[in-house]
Amino acid sequence: MGDVHIALPSSLAQFTGGVKSFSVQGGTVRQVLENMHDAFPLLTGRVVNDSFQPLPFVRVYVGDEDVRNLDLTDSAVAPGSTVLILAAVAGG
Repeated sequence: MGDVHIALPSSLAQFTGGVKSFSVQGGTVRQVLENMHDAFPLLTGRVVNDSFQPLPFVRVYVGDEDVRNLDLTDSAVAPGSTVLILAAVAGG
């Protein structure tokens, strides 16, 4: 298990004290998301649900792969990978 880089949009950085890029430990997508939430508890309920599945309006990518196309529990994440989280912004 190694460091995985997380990249967040500005809309979610308000819940991390303005931090948009950071690293967490994790060998699977689920571990990465769990450790991200441990590091920044205010993200809880804004990216994934209680089962660590992405919320309907959130896209989570490992490299170029949308995690919705992966088995979230078992999909390996290589050390040094980047996990990009994109959240839809609504407004008018």
